[in-house]
Amino acid sequence: DGSQPLPDNDVLHVKTALLHSPNLSMKLRCNTWLKMENMQPSGSFKIRGVGHMCIKAVELRGPSIHFVTAAGINTCLAVAYSARQLNVEATIVLPKIVNQKIFDMIKLEGANLIMLGEDFEESEAHARALLSKMRNGIYIPSSDNPCIWEGNATIIKELEVQLRHEPPAAIICPVGGGGLLNGIIMGLEQVGWKQVPVIAVETHGSNSFQAAVVAGKLVTLPKSKTIAKSLNVRTVSAKSLELSLDHPVVPFAVSDAMAADAVRNFADDHKTLVETACGAALSLCYTQVIRDILPSLTEASDIVVITTGGSDIFLDDLDHFRRKYSNPPIVVKSGSEVFLKLGDSLSSIADVDAEHAVAAANGVVPFDNARQDREAGAIDGFTRVVNSAKEYAYDQRNRVDPSNAMDHTRDLIGSDANAAIPSLVKQETAGSP
Repeated sequence: DGSQPLPDNDVLHVKTALLHSPNLSMKLRCNTWLKMENMQPSGSFKIRGVGHMCIKAVELRGPSIHFVTAAGINTCLAVAYSARQLNVEATIVLPKIVNQKIFDMIKLEGANLIMLGEDFEESEAHARALLSKMRNGIYIPSSDNPCIWEGNATIIKELEVQLRHEPPAAIICPVGGGGLLNGIIMGLEQVGWKQVPVIAVETHGSNSFQAAVVAGKLVTLPKSKTIAKSLNVRTVSAKSLELSLDHPVVPFAVSDAMAADAVRNFADDHKTLVETACGAALSLCYTQVIRDILPSLTEASDIVVITTGGSDIFLDDLDHFRRKYSNPPIVVKSGSEVFLKLGDSLSSIADVDAEHAVAAANGVVPFDNARQDREAGAIDGFTRVVNSAKEYAYDQRNRVDPSNAMDHTRDLIGSDANAAIPSLVKQETAGSP
């Protein structure tokens, strides 16, 4: 029964440290805490939910069970680790594009490794075909299972003790398939912290949760090339949308460049490597956007960032990020609106002169914030405003070549603009809940 509390002697994960970050606390002028899930034995928080599901599967179907998965790198690592600890067979299918170091890590756990497919969708199709031929096989998903949600909820149960039963002002976490988000919300409800908002962060083009919240129904996004591979899930869990209707959840999307820059800053500040999925969540802190989302934060406030994992990140990546993504413009998406941060506050793209904003982003001219005729306090991160990204591109059509208009937008949103803009246009027609 996945709804039952987990006894300490019936888990495969470890209790992780809650570290106070002096650097981020000084930057944000509030207590910033890091829940160090990258220190789990499999390298990410995934072992909480995946480990719980694997334990329950062995209890139900015996030691002859055979785990099968192709559900993302961190899930595969968690399944391989769980199989070794439980002394059962596991077969992992991964696409050929995965870093060879990841293959070696899985082999060290003793799992059967199959390298097949050009992407994770092809690998998953092969894994499920293998499963159909097994007598006692079970597919371990990344996020969409009640056992996984309950396992992930243990993060909050640990936080309650570590924060001495005082609820934080907010919890910031990345969102891929929704398993972590589901577990966090369920855990908050279990400990009586129903009022604690969750800031759910995705990258532009991979923001299936944000699209679902805006549309009021599940949305399947086109394939994205985001560097935050753990977030690249085309449709979020239906449970995530359901839970967001009853719990305060603020979906935000950031650029790949912001996520990459946060990974570099975090490595400098904390001497620890985390993946770009985690960098997406951290970017709200390094850019101080979290203060725009939560303007009431004080020096006594606590915010918690879930540092989700650090397996799929290498030193060579940091050098690549330095060369390609250093000091990017700060552009985030809240609901269906795009905000630009230059200076000390967020401004809707609708409220600024776009050409002037692009020049400011490139350091050509100073940025004087929003139009003077805008109502004071209209932008606070929660307030809805008109998204003018599409209108801006249309306005440029008669004045410049259309390709130049997209170049302007790409400067604002980053290298993934081609993925982000179609998503923005689609969401405008969906309406809002």
